[in-house]
Amino acid sequence: MTDTSGPTPNKPNTKETDTESARASALSAERPAPFAVALREAVRRRGLPLDRICERLTARGIRLTPATLSYWQRDRTRPERSDSLRAVVALESILDLPPGGLSSLLPPQRPRGRRVARTDEHATRRLYGQESWQEQALGDSFADFNRDIVVLLTREVLHLDRRGCVRRLIVNHVVRAVADGPEQMMNLHFLDDPDGRLPEATVRCGRLESLRQDATSGGVLLRIGFGRPLTLGETVAVDYEIRTAPYDRPTGFHERGIRGNQDAYLLHVYFPHDRHPALCHSYYRENSSAPQRKVRPLPVDTSGTAHLYAAQCRQGIYGMSWQWPDKP
Repeated sequence: MTDTSGPTPNKPNTKETDTESARASALSAERPAPFAVALREAVRRRGLPLDRICERLTARGIRLTPATLSYWQRDRTRPERSDSLRAVVALESILDLPPGGLSSLLPPQRPRGRRVARTDEHATRRLYGQESWQEQALGDSFADFNRDIVVLLTREVLHLDRRGCVRRLIVNHVVRAVADGPEQMMNLHFLDDPDGRLPEATVRCGRLESLRQDATSGGVLLRIGFGRPLTLGETVAVDYEIRTAPYDRPTGFHERGIRGNQDAYLLHVYFPHDRHPALCHSYYRENSSAPQRKVRPLPVDTSGTAHLYAAQCRQGIYGMSWQWPDKP
């Protein structure tokens, strides 16, 4: 069983300083903006050199130069690119600021071209592959998949029945807006019974806007609304459960594609109480066609469960696989 959701990946900001410094002369004549003042004060209070802050951003998969941070502090440039906005959100944590302590001080973003591009369609394709089932299922909305939001953490709880088939999947997200206006997120799940009937979905946090199954790929798509537009830097919890109809195709793995840097991912699998797997492993894949790497054995505890926990997730596919004993 595979799942897909989350933010777009972060790309190195190799041209960020040159691009944003083009506005330096116009900004330098203005009074320092609240964002610059707050950032400068937070850096001073935290006592970290700029290169050290950049190292901590790099550890989270976000590339930023000390020169760019210096420009932001002096209001010579302001973060506008999607990578820059993600860096601002990460800085709030690094500098011990509350959520929105910096991002809420940024002015509305300026449109670029025909629309403000805050997704990377090509990077999404690099993760899932050309003509992937995710792209087939999303159709024209593939390029804007979960635009303007990042997923901070994901928790999944998978319950298997006596035959080893998926019966329940509980998903919890904490999502943050990286721009004003996002009102929903999309989640995709590829169940192991694609020819079966549409599963039931119960949304506890959020509002179920639509639930459908793609006829070609068999992927299940949930569109969950937040109830209102989010503001830049605002967080929201999304909590839902999927229940499948009984079927006879046991599964041997569960994995989630993470399209961008994420604070944490937890997968907790409940095996049948009287049928535990013979072997259980965690793994990581760089994309959907890459082999499994970082394969590590996972113990099944006394309650018949195993879990995978990954912190500071980078872009890729995180999963757990297991092998059932020869005799059920």
